[in-house]
Amino acid sequence: MTRTRRLVAGTLMIAGTALTAGTALTACGAAGTDAATTAQSPAPTASETILNAMPDTATPAYHYAIKGGTQPFSGVIDPAGKALTAEISEKVPDTPITLSMKFLVVEEKIWTKVAFTGATADMGLPKLPKKWMVLDPAKTGDSDFADLKYSEAELDPGYVGALVRAADGLKETSPGHFTGTTDLTRSTEAGIVEEKTLTALGDKATAVPLEVVVDGEGRVSTATVRIPAAGKVKAGTYAVTYDRYGSADALTAPEDAVKAPAAAYDLLKG
Repeated sequence: MTRTRRLVAGTLMIAGTALTAGTALTACGAAGTDAATTAQSPAPTASETILNAMPDTATPAYHYAIKGGTQPFSGVIDPAGKALTAEISEKVPDTPITLSMKFLVVEEKIWTKVAFTGATADMGLPKLPKKWMVLDPAKTGDSDFADLKYSEAELDPGYVGALVRAADGLKETSPGHFTGTTDLTRSTEAGIVEEKTLTALGDKATAVPLEVVVDGEGRVSTATVRIPAAGKVKAGTYAVTYDRYGSADALTAPEDAVKAPAAAYDLLKG
């Protein structure tokens, strides 16, 4: 699991637990070849076509959204700026509060914004700045913040590459549309289902329907995993979207950021 995915999933769980308690109520294209070589080379497989369409360090800033997994989140990745954002918004169980968190990472620096909606003054929630708060790794303890930094591993937050490498029978059913199955037991780092669901799926987990769409510019656009019902767990859909290539805003360090107060660290560490 990438640092971003761990950060988003772990932080939401920690913060949600803390709030509940406190209120009493986280395209690497193939190199060009000459005509003679191309004529002798076999056509790429469906898997190779998709993997060649994945975002890489030369990809312009793009938006991403992951829905239906163990932790939905979205944001922007800017390879040129070595930066990313990650946003989550989720209702805190057993409370009227919706917790919204946004993270900005530029190389080795990280900022956050935290907001509560549905909260009232008598709940005792921390009062945090509305501006970006810069986080000091030295104050984050043993959390995932301590070593969080931008890396090429963050270019595929939805783990489309892992799903394709674990796929079987992928074929192009229409221009840019690929279907097959994927083995969820070989891509557990993607956080598509919880471990108990994976266990309940049994053999079904090794051949789950997968659909991938590559846009007209040769870039991965969407990936969809259709998860069958298992035991008491209803059928579900894991969906990844990579879009706004080149139109998403480039990311830079905020000029008006403030230092995160102690209350922010207490919240993030639980």
